[in-house]
Amino acid sequence: MATLSINNVRKQYGSVEVLKGIDLSLTDGEFLVLLGPSGCGKSTLLNMIAGLETISAGEIRIDQRVINGVHPKDRDIAMVFQSYALYPNMTVARNIGFSLEMRGQSKTERDGAIQRVAKLLQIEHLLDRKPAQLSGGQRQRVAMGRALVRDPKVFLFDEPLSNLDAKLRVDMRTEIKKLHQRLGTTVVYVTHDQIEAMTLASRIAIMKEGVVQQFAPPQEVYERPANMYVASFIGSPTMNFIRGTLAAEGDRLGVSVWQDRTASDGGPCRFLPLHEAPAQADRWLGQEVILGVRPEAITCYDPTMAAGNPALVKVGCPVSVLEPTGADTITYIQLSGQEVVARIKPSDTPVEGEVADFMIDMGRANLFDPKTEQRL
Repeated sequence: MATLSINNVRKQYGSVEVLKGIDLSLTDGEFLVLLGPSGCGKSTLLNMIAGLETISAGEIRIDQRVINGVHPKDRDIAMVFQSYALYPNMTVARNIGFSLEMRGQSKTERDGAIQRVAKLLQIEHLLDRKPAQLSGGQRQRVAMGRALVRDPKVFLFDEPLSNLDAKLRVDMRTEIKKLHQRLGTTVVYVTHDQIEAMTLASRIAIMKEGVVQQFAPPQEVYERPANMYVASFIGSPTMNFIRGTLAAEGDRLGVSVWQDRTASDGGPCRFLPLHEAPAQADRWLGQEVILGVRPEAITCYDPTMAAGNPALVKVGCPVSVLEPTGADTITYIQLSGQEVVARIKPSDTPVEGEVADFMIDMGRANLFDPKTEQRL
């Protein structure tokens, strides 16, 4: 296991700055996921940790040792690539043990290490096969075995599941999670898949255009996103963004939702009281805000549940579209003319075209600045 520190790391290609001052710090055994769309710089950062890309500025440390100028083979890291990168003419056993062979380890030591890793990954029956005889999932296990056999300080995964079909991706995700629980090794994992990030990470670094937007545990990223970009990138369906004005009714602060989605001149028509107002809320009174609510925080009205929870606010809304998914029904409703998505139990599914009563859990709401898009 090892600590990993990334301090003000920058990367430039000519005049183009790809990474704009990255600061991340991992403790022993943490699982960091670098998450973001294509072109955000996550793979570039991974390659700089691996030593495959040079650093324009800043420093990277493994166990307090600066590795900026250290050759990749001397960094004590192991990388699992998206493309598997197996030697087609070698057996599985030799693919796994080839790095040990290059280091001059004896055949007895290599065989012992290969058997240990093959048992861990449950591929003992595949050791005599060639890569062409393996399925995609089996090839990925071999690629992982080649990394594991070295017992490195840090594992680097570069979108290792993106070439697999949906079911196999889920299975391999679970295997990677179990593997990390058993080994406790520090991991940096690159993906654009938010489900992979949420299920695997101890902490997620969400990136956009070479900048880390938020670095936090998965649940914190989901429930308290740093800005609207993070809020919209995590979660499916995405968070609802409802335009309104921060207002007061009696001793309660809340959001007066606009009748018109794009302008306030239609006047506020629905007041949604906040369960807990942000610390600086008073200075936003009378100003435009954006209310962020996850679809699962909007459900069909239940008078018993609402009576025991003051954070639940009842609203009557027309139902426009229903999308059954089996586990729940994605329900599109009109809240003061603004389209909002709710996640409803199949047993509670309302009727399209009718007005139904819903309740919004304002205890799970977020407020955003419409200009900066930062959470208040």
